[in-house]
Amino acid sequence: MPDSAVRHSSGTYRYLPAIDPYSSGVAAEPGYEIVGWRFDTPTPVADAFVRLDQELAAENLPAGALAGLALRSPEAFSFNGFNEFNVLYRRLLTERQLLEDDVNPLARTNVVPVADGPAEPVVLAAYIVRKSSDGGGRDYVVAGSGEVDGPLDPECIVARGDLSAEGLARKVAYVVGEMRSRLAALGHQPATPSLVNVYTAHEIPGLARQLSEGLPAVHQAGYVHWLTRPPLVEVEFEMDLNRLSGWRVLSAGA
Repeated sequence: MPDSAVRHSSGTYRYLPAIDPYSSGVAAEPGYEIVGWRFDTPTPVADAFVRLDQELAAENLPAGALAGLALRSPEAFSFNGFNEFNVLYRRLLTERQLLEDDVNPLARTNVVPVADGPAEPVVLAAYIVRKSSDGGGRDYVVAGSGEVDGPLDPECIVARGDLSAEGLARKVAYVVGEMRSRLAALGHQPATPSLVNVYTAHEIPGLARQLSEGLPAVHQAGYVHWLTRPPLVEVEFEMDLNRLSGWRVLSAGA
């Protein structure tokens, strides 16, 4: 991951280039804000893009105002299966000319509910950049990260296969460190997130203490534990963070 963010060609936000499926995070530039659009019914990925096209047009926003997505999948992917899904996902971005010189600027989180999951990958929410009426420049979305230290390869999983309290603590420590690094690269501090999300199927001893030590925002805003699994087999713990200027509910139908 680069030490600093790259300015999007629109001038509305900056992003952290990462891998083909997603960037590591986005942050609004001065004069702009980021808001969340949450689907009232999680919507299959291709259909969700069509619905977002319609809503962006209705709001007189360009396609490039879409800066991130929160997805849910029916089951954890193998590393090869994850790559196959991402080819289809990236095609949807390419069709909308959302890539920047073939680099994907959009942040993303994609996790797997432990129970009552979707039948296919769906979009839960989208993150939209728009002009701010009060100066802006405060909002950001840090993309989801699990305990994979390096390329997307099983050999890079921190404490791979270790579900002991010590092993889980090592996983948490790595991911919290990654969150801090991404925040710093976006120009923000660990005390500023207004929402801290944790994605794991495990009850981890001492988790609140470990989170609050690395992310002081937890002292003020707490955190949300989603009973989910990361999208890759053998990965056990994932987090993302954001600070937004608001939320709205988006109907799945036009």
